Amino acid sequence: MADTTLEGAAGISRTRRFTSAAPVAALVLFLGLAACAPDPGNDGPPRIVLNVAAERATIDVAGLPADQLQVLTAERSRDEWVAILRVAVAADQPPMAGDYVVSEGRLRFTPMFPLDAGRDYVVRFVAPGDLAAQAISASVSLPARDTTPVTVVSQVFPSAGDVPENQLRLYVHFSAPMGSKGGLDYIHLLDDKGAEVKDPFLPLDAEFWNDDRTRYTVFFDPGRQKRGIAPIADLGRSLTQGKTYTLVIDAAWRDGNGLPLAQPFRRPLRVGAPDERPLDPKTWTIMPPSAGSTNSLRVTFPEPLDHGLLLRALGVLAPDGSPLPGDVIVGEGELLWMFTPKGAWPAGRYSLVAFASLEDLAGNRIGRAFEVDRFERSDHSAEPEKTLIPFSVR
Repeated sequence: MADTTLEGAAGISRTRRFTSAAPVAALVLFLGLAACAPDPGNDGPPRIVLNVAAERATIDVAGLPADQLQVLTAERSRDEWVAILRVAVAADQPPMAGDYVVSEGRLRFTPMFPLDAGRDYVVRFVAPGDLAAQAISASVSLPARDTTPVTVVSQVFPSAGDVPENQLRLYVHFSAPMGSKGGLDYIHLLDDKGAEVKDPFLPLDAEFWNDDRTRYTVFFDPGRQKRGIAPIADLGRSLTQGKTYTLVIDAAWRDGNGLPLAQPFRRPLRVGAPDERPLDPKTWTIMPPSAGSTNSLRVTFPEPLDHGLLLRALGVLAPDGSPLPGDVIVGEGELLWMFTPKGAWPAGRYSLVAFASLEDLAGNRIGRAFEVDRFERSDHSAEPEKTLIPFSVR
C-alpha cells in the first residue's frame, strides 16, 4: 500500500499506515487508488510527501487537519520533534538533524544536509499527545541522477604500504563527491588469514569529511592503540607488528549521485614496530630556494607524517613575520613537503612554522609522544602552540 507522493520529480516511495481496525479496509482501497493519482495537495488523509520542488528536498506530512497543525506550531525540543517526525537512513540508525516547521498547511522537515540521490530514507510520523490516533511510516528516496557507477577510491593515505603497529588514521580519497552516509559499514580490515578484525576502527557520532566530500577520515580506535587502556588489554591492538593486513572498501558505498562505487578497493598494510617517539624538527632537512626564483621550498622528514595534517599544520612566515601565501604539495610517502609561493622569493630570513597539531602516523607530536598523557604532565601548559624553524633565502 503506497500513498507517499514525490513532488517535482519522479521517484520511488513506499508507505505503511497504522490505524484503528474499523476503517482499515476502506482506507486500504482509498490509498491504493491515491498512489496512482497526482498529489492532491493538502486534501485527503495524512500522508508523507517527498517535496523536491524547493531548493533543498524536504519531507512533509500533508493532509493534516487544522487542529493538528495548530498543535504542531508549539515550540518543541529536538527530541520532542523526533518523536513526532523521525527521518533516518535506516530504522536502526540515529535520526537525521534538521529543521521542523509548519508551512503551507504541512509539517515540514528540512534536513541539515541534502538528501542523497538514490538512497532510501525511513520516515515515521506520530501525531502528538491526544491526537496520536494514527501513525504513518514510509520509505522515500530521490532518484539517482546517473545510471552507471563511475566513482572510485582514488587513494588511501598513508600512501606507503608500511604502517606502524600503532597507526592512528587513514584518509580515503574518492574520484568524485560521496553521499552523506559514513563509511564504517563499508570499510573492513582483514588479517593475514583473511578473517575480519573485530572493531578496529573508532565509531563516531559525527563523520569526518572534507568540504566537498571527497576525503573520508577513518580513525583506528585509540583505546586499542595506546598502552595502559582497557580496550587494548581486552582485545589487543588493531594491528600486530610483523603481520600483513588487507584494507577492504566495499563497492556498495554510495556516491553523491546515489550510485555504488564502480569497483571495490583492496590494499595490503604491512605492519612494523610501534612508533612512540615525539617529532623532532632538528631531524628535518630544509632545502631553501634561490632568491628571485619561484622554486619550491623543500622539507624532508626521516619518517612519514600525517598526510591530512601536512596540508594544514605547516606553513611559511615571511621575514616580517606574516604568513606567506602559497601552494603546498605533499610528496610520495609523506616524506616530502613542498611550498611554492605566489610570487618570487625575496632574499631574507624566513621561518617554517609547524603548528602543535602536526603529527606522524602514530599521533606523536613535536616534543610529545602519543603514549604520554598530556594531562599528567606538569609542564603541559607550557607546550608551544607552534614551532618556528628559521631558514634563509639567498
